[in-house]
Amino acid sequence: MSPGLNEAEAAAFQSAVRMRFVPDGALARPVSGKTSNLAQMTMAAAVADALVSNAVLAVEAGTGVGKTWAYLAPLLMTGQRAWISTGTQALQEQLFLRDIPAVSQALGLPIRAALLKGRSNYVCLHRLEKARAGELNTGANDPAWSSALGRIQRWASQSMVGDLSELPGLDDNSPLRPWISSTRENCLRETCPSHSVCRVYRARQIAQEADWVVINHHLFLASQLNRDEALPALLPHAQTVIFDEAHRLVELGETQLGLSIGSEQLLELARELKSLGPLMARGLQPWAHLALVLEQATRMVSRLLPSHAGVKVQTNWAGGTPKGVQSLSWKRVRLEVLHALDSAAAALQAVAGAAAPLEAMMIRAVQWRNDWVLLLRDLPNDAARDELTVRWVDRWPDGTWRVIQSAADAAQAFQAAMHSAGPVQSWVFTSATLGIDDQLSWFVGGLGLQAHPALRTLRIASPFDHAAQASLYVPDDMPEPADEQHSIALAASVAGWAAVLGGRTLVLTTSLRACTRIATALRELFANEAVHSLQVLAQGDGSKRSLLALFRAAEQSGPGAILVASASFWEGVDLPGDMLQLLVIDKLPFPSPGDPLAQARALRARAQGLDAFQEGYVQKAALALKQGAGRLIRSATDRGVLVIADRRLLTQSYGGPLLQALPPMTRLMNETDMQNALVRLASSR
Repeated sequence: MSPGLNEAEAAAFQSAVRMRFVPDGALARPVSGKTSNLAQMTMAAAVADALVSNAVLAVEAGTGVGKTWAYLAPLLMTGQRAWISTGTQALQEQLFLRDIPAVSQALGLPIRAALLKGRSNYVCLHRLEKARAGELNTGANDPAWSSALGRIQRWASQSMVGDLSELPGLDDNSPLRPWISSTRENCLRETCPSHSVCRVYRARQIAQEADWVVINHHLFLASQLNRDEALPALLPHAQTVIFDEAHRLVELGETQLGLSIGSEQLLELARELKSLGPLMARGLQPWAHLALVLEQATRMVSRLLPSHAGVKVQTNWAGGTPKGVQSLSWKRVRLEVLHALDSAAAALQAVAGAAAPLEAMMIRAVQWRNDWVLLLRDLPNDAARDELTVRWVDRWPDGTWRVIQSAADAAQAFQAAMHSAGPVQSWVFTSATLGIDDQLSWFVGGLGLQAHPALRTLRIASPFDHAAQASLYVPDDMPEPADEQHSIALAASVAGWAAVLGGRTLVLTTSLRACTRIATALRELFANEAVHSLQVLAQGDGSKRSLLALFRAAEQSGPGAILVASASFWEGVDLPGDMLQLLVIDKLPFPSPGDPLAQARALRARAQGLDAFQEGYVQKAALALKQGAGRLIRSATDRGVLVIADRRLLTQSYGGPLLQALPPMTRLMNETDMQNALVRLASSR
């Protein structure tokens, strides 16, 4: 319990928090279409108790609970300093711009809050200037490129924040971003001529003076690996840390709290060798040759790895060579990369004293050379290897790749991260999906939280009446999920269903390949004059934000739309009201059979005498299914149908547990029931 608070005072504090959520309380008002409810009050009381008793709380709060207000209000009432971490930048901005000011105003309690993102999210004035001058070999002689850089320069001169999200049309994949932002490795820090007006350091100074700092999980985890930029050094000490969208921590911890190196890093180093080397140390080293050797070695790795058009390929790597890669060829290529990094590091060490950028490049080259050696060292074979170590290679369709070595679970690394976060007294983890049992064992075990004696878990169901608001249809006449015709048959059904509703349909797929096949088939169907025309939007046609904007516009004033998407669209999509009435999930979201982390979890479960398939695959699928299904009912007035087009739900033993993970919905037993439900939805608008 917090110093100065006895049990009676703690109980009184919880009561005071509850009173803010009663019908005539300060927070009993509609918030984005939601109203105060018992579920929200229950969560707020649990958070209040955790804050005054120095506990670790994991709380699963279903859609509609209003969890942001449920943790912000008691936190504000304690007066504690806090870090609030989110899984997405969208929620990070929502908290800072909307929720925190609203709660503060409602309670009449002022708070100094700051928003802090990773450094690559801010404009680097020094690199922008160099890019405009053509000194970074960016193609600045291209009129379109020069025009874009000029527009960014005009914005940067006026923006006090320098957050790149302010720039319309500049998404995370824009080729401009690496040239107008910095990384930990290429930042010149105090030696930078623009240091006095650096937007990154300005954001950090503001954060240092704040009571609350809104960060994201990537920044929290990255700070644990980079001790020179650890959060306790960047931010004021926090008494409480709250993780919203906490389900993302398990997967992020597995991948981010490890060791990795990729082609983008190496090619960036090659570009800077070619541009900055001659600029700052002309004639002292063969810069163009060093860059060419590194580029060629990097591309040799890409050509050697297994690939598939249009999709990312994940290759297991248990022994000395990634699966499917010829051993001698791999040994030769890994040595080529090592030689290129050795040569670059040696050349940069010889001239590092000439200029700060050369020294920064030298530090990077040496670090990546050492990482490459660690990543590519031979590990024992499958039977004898350390079960906590997993290694694999990701290769994307554009040829980029990344070698990753990680823990099979994030528990040990995340516990170290918690320990290094400073004198934090309370930890709160919340999400709509943390587990399928009351102990939230998937999440708690994944982060090692069960070791904390003050751990508490809580599950709060959605206050929405899913049985009345939503229906579930599992067609039993679809081809098997592995059948090539599954996507084609599903597209035909979706076209008919969506035509009844006039669009208002989101199709979530478990792979980008299925996304492309379904979208292509739908467009071909709607090109036929015999079928009612609807707009078909597909992932890859634009950024997530732009696609959702197009979908909303089509539903509000256009012909109606079907959005087909995968990956990130399974969460963070909020289309309330009549805008979305049909949600289709193409297949059960099991991890890929080749997923190295899933395989490692299964092996570890088997060694512990547990059901390997249940622990490694079924629980992950259940959580992903809950997350995807949560896109349908977003308010108390929403109505809709969820279709899961995977007959394994009806035929396999794991179908029952997966269905139980979903909110209770009215079951539609056949196509006639489905058509009737769609007609009722269409006529009720």
